[in-house]
Amino acid sequence: MRCSCQNCGTYMVQDEKGLDSRCICPQCFNTCNACMGTAQKPEHREGLELIAFLRERYDERVESAGEPEERVTDDDLRPW
Repeated sequence: MRCSCQNCGTYMVQDEKGLDSRCICPQCFNTCNACMGTAQKPEHREGLELIAFLRERYDERVESAGEPEERVTDDDLRPW
């Protein structure tokens, strides 16, 4: 089953990992596993901080990108 995000309404993508499967929103990075019949595990504080950091970094780079060849790639978003 595929769902829309309960936060922002964006179509969510499945992350299949056996019993730890969940859906992830590509827009706001909200996670949910309600359609999989299990309770969602809470994120750790460090995980939430990393998600917020990566989202802010992504937004800054997208806003500063002018031409299509200057667009952000996955390598630009890695914190390491």
